[in-house]
Amino acid sequence: MSVGLAPRPANEERRAQAVVKTGLIDAPNPEIFQVYCDLAKDISGYEESSFSLYDGEMQCGIAAAGSANFEPGEKSLRHENSICAYVLLETEPLIMEDISKDPIWKSHPHVLDGTATLGYAGFPVINKDNFALGTLCMFNKEPKAILKPQIELIKKVTANIALLLDSQIDQKELTSQKILEALGVFQKGNRELDLDDFKLFLSMSADLPVDRVSSGNLIQNGLCEISETEKVILSSMGRQLLMDMKLESKPMKKVKIKGDAAESLIDEMFASLN
Repeated sequence: MSVGLAPRPANEERRAQAVVKTGLIDAPNPEIFQVYCDLAKDISGYEESSFSLYDGEMQCGIAAAGSANFEPGEKSLRHENSICAYVLLETEPLIMEDISKDPIWKSHPHVLDGTATLGYAGFPVINKDNFALGTLCMFNKEPKAILKPQIELIKKVTANIALLLDSQIDQKELTSQKILEALGVFQKGNRELDLDDFKLFLSMSADLPVDRVSSGNLIQNGLCEISETEKVILSSMGRQLLMDMKLESKPMKKVKIKGDAAESLIDEMFASLN
């Protein structure tokens, strides 16, 4: 028998767009959210906790505590038997001391076959625009109550998650804006250079390695040079252009994005330009 979809919030389209803007659906980054799952588990005393985001059709697990089988980024359909999907519909948590005695969920397939985790507490993660972007849910094999002081503490945990998600969105939007402004300055004095050249120039400003062949145009235009160690570096003209673009090395380093993460961010910014 086919399983239907869970109901969607009234603001579903804009809500899902905000989730996508976090960039976490395809790159979960569980490390920064793990502490919130640990806190929720410890505060509640439940055996497991998990934080998930929900895009248009799928639930995406971001981080968890107490679960041996959890895989960050694993996706599942937002179907009608997914209790956590219903948490998105309300501003208050969905709490059931014993699912098997709940008038709505006592007929859940997992309750009927004896595999359900009976104690449940699900908290919506609501951002500054009043979008429920995700859920912080706790599970216990046996029935378990949760006290009001615990509920209030976990609400504060979800508020911190929401603040972090808003910061993720704001940083990406700010970065995109700065790159677009920098592109205008770059092309103003270097009309013969293209977006690939700009990407290489930006990569060097983020301390990412580039090779001599691909940076040929930048070298010919005096923006880069070859160091004594045969490394492609910014020339004095390139460093001045970087200052004019307001992408000096010191502010760039404050972002603390390095290696593959920095390269992925640059690729993402450029995808919006193409």
